[in-house]
Amino acid sequence: MALALTDEQVQIAGAMAGFAARHGGLDLTRAQFDELAAGRRPGFWGALVDQGLHAVHLPERIGGQGGGLTEAACVVEEAGYGLLPGPLLTTVIAGAVAATDPGPAARSVLGDIVAGRTAAVILPQAGQLRAAAAGDGWRVSGTTGPDIGVCGADRILVSAAAESGEVLWIALDTKDCGVRVQPQTPTDLTRDVGVLHVDDAVVPDGDVLRGVDAVRARCLAVSMLAAEAAGIVRWCVDNVVAYLKVREQFGRPIGSFQALQHKAAMLFIDSELAAAAAWDAVRAADQSVAQHHIAAAGAAIVAVGRLPELVVDALTMFGAIGYTWEHDLHLYWKRAISLAAAVGSGTGWAHTLGDPAAPGRDFTIEIVDVEPDFRAAVAAALDRAALLRNDTPGRQNPDDAEFRTGPQRTALAEAGLVAAHLPTPWGLAATPAQQLIIDEEFEKRPHLVRPSLGIAEWILPTVLAAGSDAQRAQFAAPTLRGELGWCQLFSEPGAGSDLASLSTRATKVDGGWLVNGQKVWTSSAQRADWGALLARTDPDAKKHKGIGYFLVDMSTPGIRVRPLRTASGDEHFNEVFFDDVFVPDAMLVGEPTDGWSHALATMANERVAIGAYIKLDKESELRSLAGRGGEVTEVTMVRRALGEVRAASNAIAALAVRDTLNRLAGHGPGPASSVGKVATAQIVRRVTAEALAFSGRAAMVGGAEQSAVAHSLMMPAEVIGGGTVEIQLNIIATMILGLPRN
Repeated sequence: MALALTDEQVQIAGAMAGFAARHGGLDLTRAQFDELAAGRRPGFWGALVDQGLHAVHLPERIGGQGGGLTEAACVVEEAGYGLLPGPLLTTVIAGAVAATDPGPAARSVLGDIVAGRTAAVILPQAGQLRAAAAGDGWRVSGTTGPDIGVCGADRILVSAAAESGEVLWIALDTKDCGVRVQPQTPTDLTRDVGVLHVDDAVVPDGDVLRGVDAVRARCLAVSMLAAEAAGIVRWCVDNVVAYLKVREQFGRPIGSFQALQHKAAMLFIDSELAAAAAWDAVRAADQSVAQHHIAAAGAAIVAVGRLPELVVDALTMFGAIGYTWEHDLHLYWKRAISLAAAVGSGTGWAHTLGDPAAPGRDFTIEIVDVEPDFRAAVAAALDRAALLRNDTPGRQNPDDAEFRTGPQRTALAEAGLVAAHLPTPWGLAATPAQQLIIDEEFEKRPHLVRPSLGIAEWILPTVLAAGSDAQRAQFAAPTLRGELGWCQLFSEPGAGSDLASLSTRATKVDGGWLVNGQKVWTSSAQRADWGALLARTDPDAKKHKGIGYFLVDMSTPGIRVRPLRTASGDEHFNEVFFDDVFVPDAMLVGEPTDGWSHALATMANERVAIGAYIKLDKESELRSLAGRGGEVTEVTMVRRALGEVRAASNAIAALAVRDTLNRLAGHGPGPASSVGKVATAQIVRRVTAEALAFSGRAAMVGGAEQSAVAHSLMMPAEVIGGGTVEIQLNIIATMILGLPRN
């Protein structure tokens, strides 16, 4: 996934990608390592300046392109993908930081950048100078760094501590008397690294930037570092996949080996999360400093901090060839190491993000002045429903308010607001924008419980799309009103995720079908009124061809439900036995062999629904542990774990926001649900493992429903539900990445 979303951003990214292809090139870069380390500008710098690619985010009034930080991030990302050498990244960061100050010193720096002079920023984390008042200016001394880009920079923004305690941001000119940059041997062979020495330099007060916020400056720098990191890991995915498709061993492409498919799929997932985290940090520049800090912390952890590890993952799939000097991968690897060093300690970022009292990331998508008539109609319907009450326990889960039935839910169902995305008359055929409006209006009324379809959320769309008029009439309205409970009868003891291997038989008889077999892992079967059943209708057909999709009355004679008690002690799942169960012809959805396509549609709905539980609070146990006090070392470790979990959760949420914005722009759904499913499963496992580890001796005591032990014992139900991670990795590898099947 590239960062660009809008058509304009796609065009800017394309222009940068084309420029990198024409003027960069790894052969050229390899020929000038010494010059780059010394800070000399690459030969293409003038052409890049002529196109304004270094200043897309700077105001038009000073000669910039008038874009935003996201446009600059698109440029930086493509430069990272192409490993463009030189000072582009540091110059873009310096421009972004200077643009936060409206004063004359900042305008001078921005004017120099637009004109083609190079720049860099040294953040306080890399060291701070000392400043003493001297007449109408300041006498500045000290040493800072090392930092990237300072050897080749014409202007350097650096902070200095005054004797009064004031922090000054000074725009140094590297040609000024008393300013010296000492080159260092760079890890990243495509950029310079240097230490700044300032010896009693006299700085006029006019060269001091008064409006720079140190936290915002750091967040802007991290945002751009993360954008470049996203480009690097995307390059790794593209090149690994291309290699796996052509490299052969044992007479077939190595991309058909499941182990490599899963590794490639995981690298793709990590690249999607890195891009989402980087994009979120960039867009947060228009929000409060506090929100920007949260987003930048997530990007520092997910996109930049993990980057060296992700490049090594790519290297292992290339094998020994990826470890050679001749292969380009080591150049990306070294840049990854340098970026991770520049962003700062991942532990520090995680500790900040893991403060249990810290605010959460705001992922609200604002829909302003869009479809006011639709919003008014929704608001009126919700207000009418709020005057009513639900008085009957729900069929699927009697204990949960979102399943309760009664006049309020009926009113919402009749208004199409229980499942507004469904086609009329059952829903509103709501567009993505309309669904966001409905979300906002429900959120304005926290006292109004939003109904849930539960398992029917996966089944009802299939019935509406492929069922008969009679089936739609019989099931749609009662299901929406919550008067019918459903279960899904797919998995079998010998056919879990591999539904093509199911053995439950449906034999044709006069007026219907006789079903014999066994299903397993069926949630809510003990309370369900109806079930969606897959059964083999043609035993002689190919595995996927001879399957039917039936709607089964769970009170039919011959059906026996036996609860399965899980390791947690609860009975969430069931075995269901069918012994000559008669299912009328009228309860077959579509044709007798259409079951496989209907099952795929149902499972797609299921995976999206299960992946959406990232919206729920999955960190509560870690959060309570982080806030309980105790030894400093242990509290620090808990906060670090909580911060890393929050960073991952925020990346998934950012991915979902991007997917929503894509749909609002009229594009189809992307791979966000598949990525989110796997990434969420990883978070759930991480949280339960960390909570157990930090619980210490308390984990020997069971019984508490909210204990780390209780959460851990429930974890497999969440991780396995909707298909195992391994099945999802197979789907990503073959259907998204296009790797050859086994």
